[in-house]
Amino acid sequence: MDERIQGSKTGVCLYEEVAHKIQADIIRSNLKSGDKLGTELELAARYGVSRATIRHALVSLENAGLIDRFHGRGTFVADKKARMVNGGGNIQIIVPYLTTSFTGRIVMGAQEVLFNHGYSVSVLSTNNSQKTEGEYIKRIIDQGYPGVIIHATASDFYNTRLFELQNHGIPFVMTRHYPYVQSHYVEANNYQGGYDATSHLIKLGHRNIGLVTKAPGFMASLHDRIQGYRDAMSDHGLVVKRAMLLTDLEDHRYVYLEDRSKEHETQVITELVEFLQRSPEMTAVICLNDLAAADLLRAARLAGRIVGQDLSIMGFDNIGISANLEPAISTVNCPTYEIGKAAARILLSELDGTAQGPLGQTLPMELVLRESCAAPMLREVVDGSDVRFG
Repeated sequence: MDERIQGSKTGVCLYEEVAHKIQADIIRSNLKSGDKLGTELELAARYGVSRATIRHALVSLENAGLIDRFHGRGTFVADKKARMVNGGGNIQIIVPYLTTSFTGRIVMGAQEVLFNHGYSVSVLSTNNSQKTEGEYIKRIIDQGYPGVIIHATASDFYNTRLFELQNHGIPFVMTRHYPYVQSHYVEANNYQGGYDATSHLIKLGHRNIGLVTKAPGFMASLHDRIQGYRDAMSDHGLVVKRAMLLTDLEDHRYVYLEDRSKEHETQVITELVEFLQRSPEMTAVICLNDLAAADLLRAARLAGRIVGQDLSIMGFDNIGISANLEPAISTVNCPTYEIGKAAARILLSELDGTAQGPLGQTLPMELVLRESCAAPMLREVVDGSDVRFG
């Protein structure tokens, strides 16, 4: 029987699977550079394969720089123990797009930390395709890269290939928390952001506060923002009115400008105009992100509302567009740069064996107040026509 072919459940040669197991054991243990791994016979018995298969696996690990082999002395952990098969010291970062400032700052933060620790970085854009994301994960496994940071696609469901990373012992850190995936993660405190944004508007005097978001699905960040809004309203004795909730905007294509067609853009603006028109008493709106806030600003003009006077708009994430609109959009800053740095630090702790179980880190969000939010201007509706007075 050829152990290089048979015995594999993943389609990977058996010696490659053994190499993955050895490298995972090195990373997860407290082995230091120069520590001996054992003889070929000992390793063959430990991993339940033939000596020929172990020899093949050790050759691949030696070529990658993970181990050193000396005739008559044995096999030892190399100086660069985090180097994997063909991956070297190259960390992979998977993002939906390369061109958004949100993901760009996550990448920049991670690069700063990883470069300072001697790692190079490759950034892989999925074009917001979960299929492409899965293909990248498979490539990372097959080529044995040392670790990966994943800013997952804007999808209602997590990628099941994440479990394959776990099974192959390749460390990864998520920048979104998926409750059903036991992994390291770093995320912003979206609940606190939603609560603080709503509380600020209430303190300005707003009582009829709307919410614009996509259907949250399994995206914990959106669930948390919505719950923060609801709890702030409840804590201040205010009722969330169904007519002031728009929670089913177009799917994930709403999140990224790259996915937007002219037809889709027109559809969204029309939907937002209708949303404003059916609740003329609504004086403030919180949006799922700054792109939604920018669209709501356009819709407000078409609906005859004056942003910063009879309508306040609060965005989320603090991407560049929010400060460049007229009026500039108040928003909740997502600490994307710090998320990238924290994710890299957690990944490094996994690579050097100091991580203790799945690590989760939640970073605070901060309000960025601009011209789009102000105390509400008194308004009344007379015979279907808006009459404004201050």
